[in-house]
Amino acid sequence: MRRNRSNSPRPALLITCAALALAAGSGAHAAAINFDTNAAGNPYSSLSDSFAASEYAVLGVTLHDSDPVAGSTYVNLINPVNVGTAISGYYVNVGAFSGALTYLDLQFSVPVTSVAFDFATPSGQLGVFAFGADGKVLAGIPFVGTDSFVNQAGFNENAGHASLSGIGNISRVLVSPSINEALIFDNLQYTPVPLPAAAWLFSAGLFGMVGIARRKRA
Repeated sequence: MRRNRSNSPRPALLITCAALALAAGSGAHAAAINFDTNAAGNPYSSLSDSFAASEYAVLGVTLHDSDPVAGSTYVNLINPVNVGTAISGYYVNVGAFSGALTYLDLQFSVPVTSVAFDFATPSGQLGVFAFGADGKVLAGIPFVGTDSFVNQAGFNENAGHASLSGIGNISRVLVSPSINEALIFDNLQYTPVPLPAAAWLFSAGLFGMVGIARRKRA
């Protein structure tokens, strides 16, 4: 008797496996936030704008800072005459307060393999600490910015670029000026850890079994 090919689970299983293989081959994609807009893509419009710590959680990162207004981070606008500095448009602005350490705390919902951003402080000095999922320090690195400009409030700043990679899976990054001074932060980029190959194999098997079960019921 000739088998009806439409009842065979193989085509569906092969299509599922092929789709998963393509997705697995694409790898993890880097995320980028320039802080000109909120997570929904709505542009900031004034120097008094701010965002909640969880604003960009949908993009994989939560940001806390040392500002006394807990859970609220302010944005500021670059001085239009400062052409050439990497910091542009709106940027994160963390003020300096007497007796308190200035910092920006980035917590990633999924571990990342690399983190990069632009920064500026009056001295140009910055300390960056990266932590693993267990809370242990993966690296503590100083950075120095030498690109001088004047911000919208008329303060002299020295901008630079910080980049972390090759130190393991990063779950948290603490950014702090080397001395107690204001911090400017912009153009955040990070790359999530790729999903393990074992997870793709498990998914392929699971989808294949579901397809077979459905065809048997039919």
